[in-house]
Amino acid sequence: MNETNNQSHNTNTEHLREMNEIEHLYLAHVLGTLPAPKKRYLKAALNTAVFWVFSLFGFCILWFISSLILTTFSSIDIGVSSAYSTVIFPIAVVTAGLFSFNSTKKWLSTSESGYTHVKADLSAQKVQAERYKVKSVKCFKEPKHGGLLYFLLLKHPVSKQKSIRVIYDYESQNDKVDPKLLLKIKTTLTICTAPNSKIVVDNVFEGDPVTKVEYLDLAAPPEQWPTPDSWEDIEWSSLQQVYSK
Repeated sequence: MNETNNQSHNTNTEHLREMNEIEHLYLAHVLGTLPAPKKRYLKAALNTAVFWVFSLFGFCILWFISSLILTTFSSIDIGVSSAYSTVIFPIAVVTAGLFSFNSTKKWLSTSESGYTHVKADLSAQKVQAERYKVKSVKCFKEPKHGGLLYFLLLKHPVSKQKSIRVIYDYESQNDKVDPKLLLKIKTTLTICTAPNSKIVVDNVFEGDPVTKVEYLDLAAPPEQWPTPDSWEDIEWSSLQQVYSK
């Protein structure tokens, strides 16, 4: 397996600590942006009704066009006033209902709000801290707004495995930002994660500043950018080819 791939990070350098006030406020803000379970299922019900109506409307249009084509080239009439309508319309209603129900079911399964998990983290008041050594850094600059995207080659002090971590410097997109607020990459990184929701609440850099940083232009389109605060499963030597081609 490639040593820069995402690895298992369960070692004794991980530990749970008490959540600080800033982390608590951040998670509380995240919770406020998520729909509560009751509201989420209410939205699902409304979505089902809307999908049902529009699906039925689309089926009726298809039915109308099909009936015109058949009556033009044959003597068969399957229109609304025909005897076939008593069979076709109920089938259309059931088909549209099944389609809307399955669409909503898929939405529920792929759009997990995380409300319950975030609430559990706020109740537990614990944060999981993982400590890594920063071995190499590549920084890609977005041309339009000047945002900085960092790729860090991290080495676990116990397992010695290397993995690539993605971190965005959101403040870098602001031309008037105080330079002191920009991300300062140092030799040690502690990733602080809420255990239940897996939300990264902080990235803490310590040690000496990393002075050897490779700066590159970010040429890849936004839809190809990696997820912030994630592990990137890619060869370290391939980063420039993928994001700065």
